[in-house]
Amino acid sequence: MKRPVILLLSLLASAAAYAQEEADDYYLYKLEGQETAEQLRVETDTLLFYRAVQGGDDLFGRISEYSFFHVDYSRRGVYYADRPAMVDGISMRRANISVVRRLGLSEYAYGGLADGDGVSGSIVGGELFSTSEGVPLGGGNVGVFFSGRGYLGGGRALLSAMMRRGWSMSLYLAGRGGDDLYVDGVYTSAVDAGLRLTREFESGASFAVVAATTVAERGLRTGSTEEAFTLTGNRLYNPSWGRQEGRERSGRVRREAVPFVVASYSSSPWRRTRMRISAGGDWGQRRYGAVGWYDASTPMPDNYRNLPSFFTSDAAAGAVADAWRAGDERYTQIDWAELYARNAMSSRGAVYAVDDRVERIARGEMSVLFETDAGRGLTLSYGVRGSYDNVRRYKRMRDLLGAAYLEDIDYFLTDDDTYSNMLQNDLRNPSRRVSEGDRFSYDYALTERWAALQARLEYRSDCWRVSCGLEVAGAQIFRRGYYEKELFAGGGSYGRSAVSSFTPYTAKASVGYSFSARNYLSLSAMAAGVAPDADDMFLNAEYNNRMVDNPVLERRQAAELSYRMVSQSADVSITLFAARTLDGRRTMRAYDDLSYLYCDVDVSGINTLRYGVEAAAEVHFTDRLRGAFGLSAARYRYGRNPFVSHYSDTDNSEVSIRSESHMNGCSIGGAPQLCATAEVTYLDYRGWALSCGVHAAAARYVDASYIRRTERVARQASVSEEIYDEFMTQQRLNDAVTVDASVSRWFYMRRGRLVVTLSVRNLLGTRDTVYGGYESSRIRRYTAGSQTVYRPLDNIITYSYPRTYYCVVTWKF
Repeated sequence: MKRPVILLLSLLASAAAYAQEEADDYYLYKLEGQETAEQLRVETDTLLFYRAVQGGDDLFGRISEYSFFHVDYSRRGVYYADRPAMVDGISMRRANISVVRRLGLSEYAYGGLADGDGVSGSIVGGELFSTSEGVPLGGGNVGVFFSGRGYLGGGRALLSAMMRRGWSMSLYLAGRGGDDLYVDGVYTSAVDAGLRLTREFESGASFAVVAATTVAERGLRTGSTEEAFTLTGNRLYNPSWGRQEGRERSGRVRREAVPFVVASYSSSPWRRTRMRISAGGDWGQRRYGAVGWYDASTPMPDNYRNLPSFFTSDAAAGAVADAWRAGDERYTQIDWAELYARNAMSSRGAVYAVDDRVERIARGEMSVLFETDAGRGLTLSYGVRGSYDNVRRYKRMRDLLGAAYLEDIDYFLTDDDTYSNMLQNDLRNPSRRVSEGDRFSYDYALTERWAALQARLEYRSDCWRVSCGLEVAGAQIFRRGYYEKELFAGGGSYGRSAVSSFTPYTAKASVGYSFSARNYLSLSAMAAGVAPDADDMFLNAEYNNRMVDNPVLERRQAAELSYRMVSQSADVSITLFAARTLDGRRTMRAYDDLSYLYCDVDVSGINTLRYGVEAAAEVHFTDRLRGAFGLSAARYRYGRNPFVSHYSDTDNSEVSIRSESHMNGCSIGGAPQLCATAEVTYLDYRGWALSCGVHAAAARYVDASYIRRTERVARQASVSEEIYDEFMTQQRLNDAVTVDASVSRWFYMRRGRLVVTLSVRNLLGTRDTVYGGYESSRIRRYTAGSQTVYRPLDNIITYSYPRTYYCVVTWKF
């Protein structure tokens, strides 16, 4: 009876939290019967006895990963997508994690600077999946589920089988779809698929192939201003949809199909040496569809020019406010009928259209890793890794909204006195008329080539664990343009740009000591240099081969001190951490309200500081009652002031160079600095389980804007200290607390087990929790007599969901 008890407790511990779609998937994966091993306790070998506490997993991450679904949450101030995930040493997008988990791969989550697969420059850990540690036994499960959040519901099936000649297989297929029951204009139609094939050879070698993909279409929700939420009286107001012939149509749609494939071979070619060769990557397409306007006013209903606060006339402001409060969808939503009408009246083709921003992804990666047992507690790991990442981006016309064509020119320049005679987006096909399905506007590719040598030495004794690792790489980044932009004729936009080369590196060291088989203390440190993202290497990658000046590595320095205690009744971890990044870089395109120009913005010298403490505990109060607790108290902020340079988007001329931005002391957005989670699970041996959790996040801030805090904007545009404070003050979001609960009932049958679970998120039904937000870089211009007054635009925010329900029925056989 003990094994089912442990299994179901671990399943239900995760059942009280899911955040967005990935958390839904993780929650379902747990309910489908993936078994969690008990804490390893070996007493026959002294070294193994101590390794149980030395090699513990990421306890805080396991407890807290999906506890904060109600807020924008980035652990240790690092965006979740930047936390690496790997299968047999090959990098994988985090979107594929849920599929890979169900295929039965062994998983190890490491936090902070703990050793991963190779020498990683991550300061927040990652997830490692391996095909070489056992295969799933025969069997499978099927399930149906209802959500209502993001989609209505769906079903899934998993089949695992042992085959002849050492082969085994796992096959996973799922589908979900339907409209969101809470937010208008949001929907999902998606299919997940995964395959794992493994061959075990008599020699001890193994070969495996893993494939995972999601083919999906999603209608998206976007944030808005507090003014729009107040006018509509709806915290879940979504401006990105409207009615067309009586039916909802989203103006923001994401479509993707990016399969991930990895093949690996493991063997022992020499005595005491293990080898693994892996190759894989992503190949596919992502498309982000949105309404485009061409020498016309924006169709977005919540644009600041369409809100009452824009109007200086009280009568006009009152009339607009009345229309918003009345719920007139011609004002509050995208007016599709009006867009069709404007196109019908146009004598120059479409002025409104729906276009797709397309990304064609081709990323290949290879890893060859050796691990040699040198004796006397020494293990040496060494190998080589390399990758080739090519992303081609272009616009594709999806829907001309009744028009016959769109002329492929730069509509932002049609009224420009200097550049209105240089409108061609593709000088080699001038004034081309774009039909539905055609590419237009821009077409380019960014390429990153990377190769690295790595080595790691580890020493273990009964009490000590010491390791050090080094990785040195060579990286190259360049752009290739497929359109010749008239503004940057010849090599300025067409063909290959200059190649920028870097030498990234990572050095890590760790020392740990086991006071006993239950208590372990470790100290780790890291120094790394990371190449900038390819997107941040160009002033405007869409149609400009011009690189930023003086590109350098982003430097990362980090250290942490961890304590772990394991006993029969509790598992406790406490970690003190500190990390600093230097010389970060970002580029963006923005309209400059002071010069009245569209500009390419280069932000250099971005520095951040992250330091704090994480504590977590799993406690077994009784055989039936267990608890999971987590606490994080930290400070995530910008250090030093970066510099912001503006370049004219038409000719790369300098508009403002190295204007200091007062970011020092601003908090990193999307990273609550105080987090606490507590969850209690009770199991009744007769087949019932109850779980209840409380999760709180505080000291939260919107993402700060580099542009509006520059001396150029904040000082020159402010006519008073009060307005200066508006530019410099970072909005603190309200503290967020949510209560979740779930109840489960399982039934054992002759040929399997049936599990039924109902979960409630945000049990108290709180509706005023802000999920997250960011500052606008735009500023408003007011005229008062002869004086011009500038003020920042309102922040864009999104509210969290109210009470939601989730139900799943699974049969495992």
